[in-house]
Amino acid sequence: MPKQIHLSGFMMFAPASHMPLSWIHPRQKMTHRWYESQYWESIALTLERGGFDMLFLADSLHGGNTPDQIRYAIQFPVHDPVALITYLSATIKKLGFAVTMSTTFSPVFSLARTLSTLDHLTHGRVGWNIVASFGTGEARNFGLNDLPPHDERYDRAEEYMEACYALWDSWEDDAMVMDMEQQVFADPAKVHRVDFVGRWHKTQGPFTVVPSPRRRPFLFQAGQSERGKTFAAMHADGIFSVARGRRQMRAYCDDIAERAECNGRDPASIPILWAAAPLVAPSEAQARERYDEIRARIPLQASLAQMSAHWDVDLSKYDIDRSVSDLEVPGIKGLFEIYSKAEPDITLREIAKTYLSGGDRNPFVGTPVQVADAMQSFLEEGGGNGFQITPSYYAPEYFADLVELLVPVLKQRGVYRDAYTGTTLREHLTGND
Repeated sequence: MPKQIHLSGFMMFAPASHMPLSWIHPRQKMTHRWYESQYWESIALTLERGGFDMLFLADSLHGGNTPDQIRYAIQFPVHDPVALITYLSATIKKLGFAVTMSTTFSPVFSLARTLSTLDHLTHGRVGWNIVASFGTGEARNFGLNDLPPHDERYDRAEEYMEACYALWDSWEDDAMVMDMEQQVFADPAKVHRVDFVGRWHKTQGPFTVVPSPRRRPFLFQAGQSERGKTFAAMHADGIFSVARGRRQMRAYCDDIAERAECNGRDPASIPILWAAAPLVAPSEAQARERYDEIRARIPLQASLAQMSAHWDVDLSKYDIDRSVSDLEVPGIKGLFEIYSKAEPDITLREIAKTYLSGGDRNPFVGTPVQVADAMQSFLEEGGGNGFQITPSYYAPEYFADLVELLVPVLKQRGVYRDAYTGTTLREHLTGND
């Protein structure tokens, strides 16, 4: 049986996701009402029609820290994705949702409570993208002068997860009785206080949300650094990653598999989705022309502003033609190391030319058949289970193009679902509940 491909829509509740200037509509001038519910309903309905696993919402608790980030809408402004998922899940009945929430700035009891409530309301279609935060601006928005060091943020996150598990497991399976005749709602002997006291986190309980059938959301992590991969292998139900080509994909999969086995886990049970921005058109010439147009409209300053936001470094102060070998990156180290480890002498200018926008020979640009070929080839040779797809142009049209052109080819090849066979996000991604 051919390897099945999973697809996810990767966005932010913002004018643009991670592709700089993707808020610009390429075919006609129109108002981009990304802040209105109808825009997101259109996207979610399209993803559901195309059998996507989920709408995965990244988040940023800072932004607008440089003029170029404001000018080009680089991870700014960003609205609350939890509110958006709560709204969408009432009308979108099959598509899963993943929300990004920070272990550094969200009180553990509040976050566990919000996610458990969403798990009930979505009937198991919610996932949590676990992040430890990376931007100094985030710290200052929450009244701190700076973030804890990178590895300490993961140490705090490890303890945070222990507290979440304790809260989610604090009700026994049959604790809720709902016996109206005996006037007993829950058995007090089966609802337990947590009394969790760690180095950084403390919560008493009992937990105030009745456990859902799954007890917790589907857990995602985008571990790229050494510390991040260790965390992901221990806690993640699914992993979102970035790689430049098949070799990096295979090395990452092998690394995660080894770490997962050290934690007594079956690597095959942890789906890995790769960042991608496929562009399809009826002919290769049309696809390449549109792709070139999209990349040409991204000024160098916009790419550098995106890199500055991810790496938590104001790159406007650096010589962009010097090697990055001595650059210290306090932010998302993994996204920096994808370039710096492969080419130690690469410059900021060279990185900016392709950063999250793809190179001149992007194999995911072409006809539906060509893009389907590339997807299958990359997963067969590089490993992993599917793709987190970032729109490179006006999102409703972009995803409609994929659903109408690419998805039918994948279905014809037997590598993509004809219909949802389960009801929960876990079933969508793993086939199990």
